[in-house]
Amino acid sequence: MVSEQREQETAYILMVDNSTVNLKLVQKILGQEYDVLSAGSGEQALEMLEVYSPQLILLDFHLPGMDGAEIMTRIQNHPQWSKIPVIILTEDAAPEIEKDCFMMGAADFIVKPFVPMAMKSRISHVIELYGLRRDLEGKLEEKSRLVEKVSINAIMAIANTIDAKDAYTSGHSMRVALCAEAIAERLGWSAEESHNLYLIGLLHDIGKIGVPDTILNKPSRLSEREFGQIKKHPVIGAEILKNVRIIPGVSDGALYHHERYDGNGYPFGLKGEEIPLCARIIAIADTYDAMTSNRIYRAKLPDPSVVSEFERCSGTQFDPHLVSVFVEMLNEGFHVARQDRRRQEDAFPEAELSDEAADQGNALLGRALTDYSREKGTVDVLTGLSNRAYGESLINRLLAKGHSGAFVIVDLDDFSGINENYGHLVGDKVIKLIAATLQEKMEEGDVSCRLGGDEFVLFMSDVRERESVEKRVNGILEAFAGNMAQIGLDNVTNLSAGIAMSPADGKSYAVLYSGADKALYYVKRSGKASVSFYRGGDTVKPAARPDMDLDHIRRILEGRTNLETGVFKIPYEEFQNLYTYLSRCIKRNGQQVQAVLFALGGGETYLDNAVNEEAMSALEVAAAYSLRMVDVGSRFSNTQYIVILVDTNLENGRKVADRVINQFYKIYAGTGVELSYDIQTVTVKNEGQALKNEGQALKNKSRL
Repeated sequence: MVSEQREQETAYILMVDNSTVNLKLVQKILGQEYDVLSAGSGEQALEMLEVYSPQLILLDFHLPGMDGAEIMTRIQNHPQWSKIPVIILTEDAAPEIEKDCFMMGAADFIVKPFVPMAMKSRISHVIELYGLRRDLEGKLEEKSRLVEKVSINAIMAIANTIDAKDAYTSGHSMRVALCAEAIAERLGWSAEESHNLYLIGLLHDIGKIGVPDTILNKPSRLSEREFGQIKKHPVIGAEILKNVRIIPGVSDGALYHHERYDGNGYPFGLKGEEIPLCARIIAIADTYDAMTSNRIYRAKLPDPSVVSEFERCSGTQFDPHLVSVFVEMLNEGFHVARQDRRRQEDAFPEAELSDEAADQGNALLGRALTDYSREKGTVDVLTGLSNRAYGESLINRLLAKGHSGAFVIVDLDDFSGINENYGHLVGDKVIKLIAATLQEKMEEGDVSCRLGGDEFVLFMSDVRERESVEKRVNGILEAFAGNMAQIGLDNVTNLSAGIAMSPADGKSYAVLYSGADKALYYVKRSGKASVSFYRGGDTVKPAARPDMDLDHIRRILEGRTNLETGVFKIPYEEFQNLYTYLSRCIKRNGQQVQAVLFALGGGETYLDNAVNEEAMSALEVAAAYSLRMVDVGSRFSNTQYIVILVDTNLENGRKVADRVINQFYKIYAGTGVELSYDIQTVTVKNEGQALKNEGQALKNKSRL
């Protein structure tokens, strides 16, 4: 029917060419079938497009003044003109010209001089093709309106479900939506914009789906933890709605409606016009409904008290301009019930909708809820911290609002050894202890979450000094060690941390995570139980703690940890051999043993991998020249070298260590490398004497 009607209508064609001959020729070729409008320049063509809506434009590519390329750009950038097909007229049939025409958005091109039959055929095909496309677009738009109608019904059903969770807020979302719509109309918004805000208002509290009913319906005062759960609902709502495109700004309404104009709201503490306008309006509508509805803790307020409360909070909790508009509405007798009656014509009976349209509409928000459910809410069940998805969302939103900070990945050293030797119940206990330590050391504005396994993220918001960050992170590591000691697991494991700074190292969660992960990997390769900053590529500065490393090694050699033999897993086979040697030989002889750990560093500079390797090679040679044949040495990491001095005391051990350092500086030709060491005595039980005593006892027994 539509195509038949189109065939009965005469199509307008706009011919743009500065040649009078060409204009007359096209008029002669096409005049019997089409109304041909003529323009002799690009400027004239654009003026005519302001008046006429042709079905096709024939455009000469080589025009004086405004050429065909510029005209095409103007047409393509115009919301209405861009839908008109354009055929380029050109004297050049080169493939490059053809490519350029299509790249600019032309529907076809015709080479001069014109061949009448070919020209008519091309024009007919283009007009028919674009006509069919318009028909399809019209049908799609009609179907979209139908889907939107049923989607609104689905939205209203979800809003009612949200309100039903709280026994004291029945109809709350509908009333907030109606009030917000009325404010938008008073502000002069279009009908479409006001209607969209109505839909945003319906879903502003959808995040309460993620809040336990016991908290929503608790008759007494909420605890700090319970209120913390309530305060999560804006972010939960935004996560649910983030992929709903049919309602522009819907996630903003959910996310920001509890922000305050003075910056003291939540979840992000935005202030003033940083808060989206839709959320500022919904905040007023939300509070209005709270004040004019009965609650378990108070009766609804009379109208004069409502007005006084809004005037009192103007400029602090609410946008002062919006308050003045709304107070004016209240003084004129505004009431939500009257607004509700005005919207009755917007109810869409389900019976008029096809099954397919109904399925599409009901699935629209259903998919969003399913996606959210798949993320299992916002809380990690084991630790009580935010889960990965929620934590990432919080951090990304802080970064998007321009907050700087330190992105810290905290990881447990040798977690598998704990599970293997103590069991998974103890492993879970240690994981919960990490979370408790993070919560203990968090400051206001920080965000922490569990990534999974034994890995956690802490974002220290609005900190810039690396020294203070390093001090805080080391404080977390030390506090965790103290907490482990309190449960009888001291010296079993430690924490390591990698740090990336924003904005220097990145401005998004993904980029900062990558940098911090590389810094953490550096720590793991460099002795663990330490902190490292990301500095681009592999250049990170380790906060070396050789005393802690050496203390851990000494305790293992002395048998003073609860770990079984073989659990001390170091990724260097040489040290495994060293450990075996100590276990089987030194202990049996009862000799005094000194453990020396040499560490490379760059002072205030950072060593790249090439310099590191060159310095380590020089250190190995220096050790070989300085040690006796009975002593043992091996790389412990890519910046550390462990030496075991057999049958010597602490004083002689220091002399040997100084000799190694002197020899190193003679061998190493580079500059800017510092070599330091730590030394400790390993107390070895005299197993040889114990065996002699046991043998003598057996001999005495045999004589008896």
